[in-house]
Amino acid sequence: MKRNRHQAILRLVDQHEVVQVSELAQWLEVSLETIRRDLSEMQDQGLILRRHGRARRLIQQPVTGWMNSLQRAPQL
Repeated sequence: MKRNRHQAILRLVDQHEVVQVSELAQWLEVSLETIRRDLSEMQDQGLILRRHGRARRLIQQPVTGWMNSLQRAPQL
């Protein structure tokens, strides 16, 4: 159930860019505290960013610089 809720939260955040905790609780029909716990866990996992009662999706930054060039280097 929690996994499905987390996936739904990510979909909603992707669709709306920024969502209020109260909106998520209403849409998913759970308590505010449940959403807050979910968002804290998801933030710890690096999936979202919480700010002032809102959630935003974190955008994964591509690996650049010397680490990226090492990954493209031919194997010896």
